[in-house]
Amino acid sequence: MAEEELAAPPARPPAEAVDGEPPRRARRLLGLRPRRHGRVDLGSRLLRDQLWTLALLALFILLLLVALTATTRAPVQEWPAWGYRTLLGVFSFGVLGAIFSAARSLKGSSLRARIHAQVLDERVTLSRAVLGALPGLAAYAFLQSKVLNLGDADNSKAFAIAFIAGFSERLVLRVAETFAGPKAK
Repeated sequence: MAEEELAAPPARPPAEAVDGEPPRRARRLLGLRPRRHGRVDLGSRLLRDQLWTLALLALFILLLLVALTATTRAPVQEWPAWGYRTLLGVFSFGVLGAIFSAARSLKGSSLRARIHAQVLDERVTLSRAVLGALPGLAAYAFLQSKVLNLGDADNSKAFAIAFIAGFSERLVLRVAETFAGPKAK
């Protein structure tokens, strides 16, 4: 009897494949890997799509700038301050600044974000790029009204200011808050 007690319990028979499929536990274990890799692949694809969207938008804006300068013989500095060419140029440089900012903010850490957050990031990234024109136009208005005094306000300087404002909308907000005064409670 002592020999019977020392004997190992009978081993469970290995799970057999049913209809050519691996056992359930093996399927579950094997199924984890593709999901993990699929998530990273989907995340990289979303990041790539964001960058392509920004690149295409930047190309469109650059083509708009080329069209603006190619359709007139007057140099940029001679365009009227509130003419449509100047305003489209300011708009374009504001968008380019926002595109550059949005592209810089896309980081490798976004690959570790959940997929629904990355999809949301794609929409936010695109809207940031498009809405970058607003701070650019606001900065141009500050420059033209002499609220922002940077010396001689020619169009080249206005385009540079619009790019900076599109890149950092917080800068425009700080300038506006400076002139708005303390907040009333």
